[in-house]
Formats: sequence, C-alpha cells, structure tokens
Amino acid sequence: MNSQTFEVEIKDGILVIPPEIQNYIRKCQGNTKVSITITSSSDNSDDLKEKWERWFDEVEKIELSPSPKKNDQYGDLLIEKYKNQGLIL
Repeated sequence: MNSQTFEVEIKDGILVIPPEIQNYIRKCQGNTKVSITITSSSDNSDDLKEKWERWFDEVEKIELSPSPKKNDQYGDLLIEKYKNQGLIL
C-alpha cells in the first residue's frame, strides 16, 4: 500500500483539490482511502483583544489605598547624625 501526503486549502468554504492530487488519485488502482486532517489557523485576535480590554477595565476599577509609611530607622539616624554635626535640614 502506497501513501502520499498532500496539503489542500479551503477557499470561501470550498475544498480546493489541486491537479497533482487529482492525478495521483487517477493513478491509484483498486480501493483508495482518503483521510483528511483539518488544522485551523484562525485568528483569535478579537478574543485576545477582548480579554485584554476586560483586564484593563478591571485594573482601572481597583481602588488604591496609600501604603503605610515605614519606620525608617536608618534615615532617622542619618538625619540625627547630620543635625548633631550642625547641618540644618
């Protein structure tokens, strides 16, 4: 049993069978089995765009609260050091 792999296209919903496939089928004798595997490369950019738009909308709705000020001991000690040296801040 011989087999051959071909690629075909669908244009405007119609399966286009190129001449090389037609010629190969004509040469086949006896029972001929044809298998078709459909691989869709549809563009899902609209779906992706909608997901990003929803994400941005949700992010814009997030309420921001000010973060509590940390106790910065190093900064306080540094300021105290310079004040002790006569630096006016």
